[in-house]
Parts: sequence; structure tokens; C-alpha cells
Amino acid sequence: MKLSKLVAFVREYLIAISSFLLIFLLTLFIYSETKKKALERNEKLFELKAVQATQALELRMRDYTQILVGAKALFVASDTITREDWAQYYRTLKLEENYPGIQGVGYTHFVKPEELPAHISRFRKEGFKDYAIRPDNPRSTYTSIIYLEPLDKRNRRAIGYDMFSDSTRRSAMQMARDTRKPALSGKVRLVQETGVDEQAGFLIYLPIYEDNAEPESIKERQRLIKGYVYSPFRAEDLMLAVWGSNYRDLDIEVYDGTGLGKEDLLFNTDSVLHYHAAKKPELDMLSTLSIGNQTWRVYFSAKPSFARSADTELPYFILLGGTIISLLMFFIIWSLINTRRSNSLKQTITDNATAALFIIDADGICTFMNPAAEEMTGFDFSEMQNKSLHKMVHHTRPDGTPYPASDCPLLSALRNGVKSKGVYEEVFVRKDGSFFDVSCAVHLIKDGSREAYAIIEVQDITEEKRAQQAIIESEARFRTMADNAPVIITILDIWKQSVYVNKQWLDFSGQNFEDSINFGWQQIIHPQDMPGFDEQYNSALASESDFSIEVRMRRHDGQYRWMVVTCTPRVGTNGDFLGHISSAIDITDIKEADRKVKQNAELLQKLFLEVPALVGLVRASDQQYLLANPLYRKLFGNRLLVGKTLREAHPELEYRGVLEEIKKVFGTSSPYVGKEVSLMVDNHNNGSLTQGYFNIVIQPLMDAKGKPEAVLIFAVEVTELVKARTKLVSTNEELSLKNMELLRTNNDLDNFVYTASHDLKSPIANMEGLSNLLRDILEGKLEGEDKQLLDMLADAIDKLKRTIADLAEITKVQKGLHAKVEPLEFEHILQDVMLDIDSLAKESNANVQVDFQVKNLLYARKNLRSIIYNLVSNALKYRKPDQAPEVHISTYMEDDYVVLRVQDNGLGIKKGQEQKLFNMFKRLHNHVEGTGIGLYIVKRIIENNGGRIELESELGQGTTFRVYFKQVPVEEAVKPEQV
Repeated sequence: MKLSKLVAFVREYLIAISSFLLIFLLTLFIYSETKKKALERNEKLFELKAVQATQALELRMRDYTQILVGAKALFVASDTITREDWAQYYRTLKLEENYPGIQGVGYTHFVKPEELPAHISRFRKEGFKDYAIRPDNPRSTYTSIIYLEPLDKRNRRAIGYDMFSDSTRRSAMQMARDTRKPALSGKVRLVQETGVDEQAGFLIYLPIYEDNAEPESIKERQRLIKGYVYSPFRAEDLMLAVWGSNYRDLDIEVYDGTGLGKEDLLFNTDSVLHYHAAKKPELDMLSTLSIGNQTWRVYFSAKPSFARSADTELPYFILLGGTIISLLMFFIIWSLINTRRSNSLKQTITDNATAALFIIDADGICTFMNPAAEEMTGFDFSEMQNKSLHKMVHHTRPDGTPYPASDCPLLSALRNGVKSKGVYEEVFVRKDGSFFDVSCAVHLIKDGSREAYAIIEVQDITEEKRAQQAIIESEARFRTMADNAPVIITILDIWKQSVYVNKQWLDFSGQNFEDSINFGWQQIIHPQDMPGFDEQYNSALASESDFSIEVRMRRHDGQYRWMVVTCTPRVGTNGDFLGHISSAIDITDIKEADRKVKQNAELLQKLFLEVPALVGLVRASDQQYLLANPLYRKLFGNRLLVGKTLREAHPELEYRGVLEEIKKVFGTSSPYVGKEVSLMVDNHNNGSLTQGYFNIVIQPLMDAKGKPEAVLIFAVEVTELVKARTKLVSTNEELSLKNMELLRTNNDLDNFVYTASHDLKSPIANMEGLSNLLRDILEGKLEGEDKQLLDMLADAIDKLKRTIADLAEITKVQKGLHAKVEPLEFEHILQDVMLDIDSLAKESNANVQVDFQVKNLLYARKNLRSIIYNLVSNALKYRKPDQAPEVHISTYMEDDYVVLRVQDNGLGIKKGQEQKLFNMFKRLHNHVEGTGIGLYIVKRIIENNGGRIELESELGQGTTFRVYFKQVPVEEAVKPEQV
């Protein structure tokens, strides 16, 4: 398909494409030739510059050699050369001005071992106090730098250095000595280096022989060597001085020796070693330079700036200019072709348009009509030409009345100068007199000085009008059906806008129709569900397909309801995709039911896995295990059970009863219940059987036909329970004997207390009678002290009587543990108590307030009366002396307890003494008579009946008692006769 379109394009625009290709290919040819010439010129220029740089370095090194030759001549011409002579010679040369880059000119002297002390002494006398030959290790031959100019701080570091001790320097010195010619050393680190801005270095040596001789043989040269004139060089300083700024567009690397290793590098113009780069430059050259019997390799490469010149950029300007010209030529020819095609196309469109086209002049005269107009009206153009369009096709209304030209909208557009009148509907008349509906669009055209004319586009809409009427009727039927459907219905276009919603939507959302259309639906979908809905909706729009999704939608009351939304594609009569029809059904109740089902399933699974019992499920058809929970598997040594039959899984249980019982359940469909069934099980899966006891239930699970589909085995191991019960039986027998013995002891104690209190009453009564008789006999004869003694004796007898009564009361409380309970009313018991303490209440002017929320209680009458009596009487007795007592008595329910609350504003007690208050014979206030036994009895009564008593108190503020009765309140009214 793409190839055919390309072929058609080429055929249609062949002239434009040919012009473009011709000019562009010519441009490419000129560009290629120009670029080739520029590259050749650059290569020759690069080679020339590299050769010039090599020659400049070689010439400079020759100049430095000649400087050394001149220094040697100074030694030959003079018998002795002093340090001042050497300095004067160096200053005369003006090397810094004429030959920059040299580090200095020096002389190193050979010293024999026997001459060493005198040599050092002489130079120290000349002013070098620390002079010494370095290094100082003993050797057969010494050399020492004695002269070096300029004698600056850097060069002073070299004075006294033995260069013969370094192998690289020694090799060059030996070569110079043996050849009588200058020799260049290899790459070294100069002793002048200070550690700052260090550079690679090298030296040139020229030998001087004894007596200015010129020995011919090597042996003679070695024997007569006296010293060397030499020059040290810092490589970077030298190269920069030689080349300066003349070669800035070249990258230069100088390597010592024939090798080109990174360790051999003497100098490079930047930090990148282009010779070792993975990608070599386009222009490069490697030169070899031989100086003083030493070889240097010099590598040149062109920087990007080298190639940037007018000549090198000219090919690109040619290419750009030619491309622009070829494109301009293409677009000019392309535009001409399109213009011609457009005119032809317009004529074709006009002739083949389905709409009728009329052109009328300013007077409404028809000047043009296309074939469609002829077919629509039945008139030929020859019949219409130069006639009024209105009089020919628009002269009569459908009711037969004339249509005045003054009312014709076609002519009014011309009269009013309206450029474009919107589409409107009219009724035209055919040649045969029949009427037909049309839609008209008038376009006013003004062309310079010419009068305005109009193009009228007419469409026959007779069938469309009929279809519209049918659609209106269909839509009315659809709306009636949609409004009465039990689902929410929405119609959406391809832009996701609602164009219709039914009554159920309006009732559900609470929106009116205007708010619901367009994008109103987006306002009621839950924000968290909106991204997922949009994703599916966009995908369905792209594929013009249906989709269904569950989302939450906000009801009119603000509650979000789960809805299942189904969107079905909506197509027009011609098959065009128009959008979707959406229906929504409320599934909140279904979702909730599903949630509960899942929750129950999860609960059942959790119950199955975590229930503290053995659970297994066996299929009826083949007696295979379907399920076995962890405890069930653990019982049988965690062996694999699921998928195995009963006999395969439990060979040790064969013929032991349990398997037979399971078979019976399958056969009879009746459940089996076994209590404390003894089984021998292999719970370690090692063949060792252990006896265990189990409560077993084998329950059949029936299918729809009432036949067993599977059996559920539910068992609880009670081995420990059986063992414990066996042990408990023997223990209970022992406890029973102990209990009987304790009961006898308690009875003896109770009898003793009762007998003691009963037997003591008679002696005490006698003592009381004798005391009273003595008081009567001695009436009027007793002195004050004797009368006080008799009063004290009477008080002691009264206290003893009360103590015996309290002991008897405690015995009664112990014996009244199983007293008969009866329904009681708190209010009646309180009234009875208040009658007993009426004098105390009136004396203290007490205010007793009552709030019985729980009115009745099942309890022993005397016990409840004793509790209320003690609590209320204590509230009155232990009052503040300067304040009337306030006592609040109430009842209420708390959990399973009926609570009696007694609160006063009395003296109160200190913190930490609350529990002491319930001890026997314990009293915290002694200003009021009492034995300290009342609250002890109350506590015993309450606890013996399964309740408890609590106390809150603050000294000087009052006390609150809460009594918790372990009983459900009595709701039925208690009859007075029962009380």
C-alpha cells in the first residue's frame, strides 16, 4: 500500500522531483571535488608544518651543541679556568636572550679517589662550605659538577653531583668520551627539580681530555679523559621556547628513544596522548630525529582548528546552497502542479457534486447551475439561464399562495450584503410543479469592482425530513422504554459526553437533566475508581468495543453504592461509531453477600487450619484423603496423606477398628461418635507405635441424592486428659480424706467458739451482778477513786460481753454460708436498718439520700441487713464533729454485678490503710465505741457469696464503699407479704 502511494506521488510530481535531483546531484559533485581539493591542501600544509617543526628543533639542538664546542674551546685556549672566567663566558653568550630554553652551561670534572680530600677542601675554601660529591658511597671514579651558570637557586642544587653515578647519564658520558663527539642522554630527572612543576629532562655532553689532547684510540680517550662541558635541559621549557606560538594548531608529542611508550614521553602539548588514543586523528605524522647519538621520535597530529579555514568550509557552503536551490526549485514546480490540479479538481467537484449549486448575480438572475441542480429541478441550464432563480423554483408556497420576491431569503442576502447566510430550510418547486424540501446555504462573493454575486448550495432533504420524523417517534418510544426500565441508562458520544440519561439516573444521582448531561457522570463516580474506569473506557473508545466494570457511584443521599456498568457500542444507520450506551445495576447487596461468603470461607479455612483438633476429609468413592489439617498430619509424623487411601496412609491401623468404623459410616450414612477411643499411632513416622486416646466423630457429608459423598473425621486427642483423670481419681481420694479431716476440725473449732461464748456468759453475768450488788451496798460510802474503779470494772465487763457476742456472730456467719436466699428490696432493708439507728441519725442530724437504680436482689435477708447496717451506721458514727453527715446510698449494674454504693463526708482514713480496716478487731478511730469486728463480718459475708468489697477514702474528705453482689438483679416486684 505504501509502495503504490509512493509510485503515484513520483508519477504525479515527476518534473519537480527530476529538477530537484538534477540540481542536487550537480551540487553533490561540486561539493565532492571541492572537498577533495581542500583535504589535499590540508594534508600538504600539515606535512610542511610538521617538517618545519622538526627542523626547528634539530637546528636549535645543533646551536646548543655549538655552544658547548665554544665552551670546550675556552678550556683549550686557557691553562686554567676559574669560576669567574666561566661566569663571564656565560654572560657574554647571552643565552636567555638568544637561545631560550637551555637550563644552563656547566663543567663536570673527573676526580680520582686519592684526589678527593684535596678537591673537596679547595672548593670549600672558595665559599661552598657544604660542598661534597654526591652520592658519597666509595667508588673507583668520581665526577663532580664544579661550574654551572647561571648559578641560581635551582642550579646550585646540582653543584657537587656525580653524574657518572647515574646509569643514564653515565651511558651518554661514556659515548661522548669514546667518540670525542657530543652525546645526548636519555630521559632523566634533573637534580635541579624542586618538586614543583616538574618536567622531564636530558643533557648534552662534550668531552675534554688532559693536555687538550685529541686521542685517537678508545683506550687513550678513556685514560686521558679530564671532564665534560655539558648543558642540562628541561624538556617542556626547551620545546615551548623552540616552537613558541607558531604551531598552536598542532598537537606535538616527543618520545625519547625509538620506543613510543608512555614512559618514554619527553613532551606533549596537552594532557591527551593522541598517539595512544583509540581513534587516531585524520591528519598525523611520525618523524625521527637523531641528535648526539640519541634518537627522538616526534609525533604530530592536527587539532580541529587546523582544518578550519575558508577553503575547508567552502564545500559545505556549496552543499548547503545547492541543496536550498534544489529544494526551492522542487517546491516551485510542486506548487505550480498543485495549482493546476486544484483548478481541475474544482471543476470536477462542481460537475460531480451531489448538492445542487446555483450562481446568481446581484439581480437574482441565474448565471450557473451544475448537473445536480438540473437533475433536482428538472430544468436545463438553457431554460434557467438569464432568468430569475426565485421565479423559476421559489415562486409558490406549499399551500399554493404566491411567494413574493421581497420575502425571499435568497435575494435578501444579496440586498443586505451578508457574506454568508447559515443553512436554512425552504420548499422549492420542480419543473413538473411538485414541491420538495431543501436546505439552502447562501455565500455572498465580492470580486473587486465587480458587482456582488452569490453561490447557493441546495440539498434535497425530503428523505431526511421523513427520517427525522421517524427518529423523533423512535426517540419518544425509546425514552418511554428507558424511563420505565429497572436500570440506570446513559447515552454517551465519542467524546465521553452524556447526551441522554433516563429517569432512574436522575432519581439515583439527585441531579437535574442539565447537570447530568455532558460530563455530569464524572461527578458521581468514586475518585479512587475513576482512573481504572477511564483506562477501560479509553481502550473501548479506541477499539470501538464494549466493556464492563464495577465501580462505586454516589447516590443522592451521599452514600456510595457498588454498580456494575456495562457499555455497549452505539452505531449510526451507516455503521459509523457514535459512542456507547451505558447501563448500570446496583450490586451493593450482592457485593456484601459475596464479601460475607468470602469471609465465611476464609473463616472456615482458618478454622480448619487453626482449630485445636484433628480434622480430615475422606472421599467416599475411593476412600482417598481430600484434606488433612496440620494437627492431623502431625499426629501421623507429618507424612503425606492427601491423595492416598486410608489403608495406604495408615497401614498400622489395619484391622484396629477405626477404619472399619469409617467403612460403616460410608455404608450406613450414620455418624459415628467414639469417646476416649484407644489407638496405636505412628506419630514419628518411624514404625514405632504409641498408644493414644481420642474423642472421635465421623460425620458423613451427603450429596444431592442423599448418599454419602465424603466423611469428615473430627478428633480431639484426650490422652493427657485420660492420664490426668486416672491420676486425679487417686488424688481426689486423698483430698476427700483431707477434706473430711478439715471439716471435723472446723466443726470442732466452731463448737469450741460457740461453747466458749455460751459458757462464759454465765460467769460474766455473775460478775456483772456482783459488781452491781457491791455498788448498791457501798452506795454513799465510796470515795471518788473507789467509784472510778467500779466504773472501770463495769466498762470492762461490757467490752467482754460485746467481744463474746462478736465471736458468736462470726460463728453464725460461718454457719450461714448456705443460708436461704430470697428476693429482697433494698429500700425495705434500709428502712428496717434506719429504725434501729434512728436515735443516732437524729442525734447527728444526718441527711441520707437514696438512689436505687437496681431495686431488688436475691440474697440472704440477715446477711444483706448486716452489710447495710454496718456501712450506714459507720457512716454516722465516724462523722466530722463540726459537720452534719451526708450519706448517699445507691445501687446500679456493672457487668454481671449488682453494686451497692455507700458514700459519706466523714473523717476518712489515710492512704495505705484501706485493707487494715477489714482486719478483725482493727479500729482506726478510737473516739467512738466499737470492737472492730463489723467490717470484718461484712467482708466475710460478701466474699462467701462470690462478691467483693472495694473502698475509696481520703482523710478529712470522706469514704466510699462499693459492694459487688455476684447476682443478676431481680426484675419482678417483691410482694410485701414475701418481705
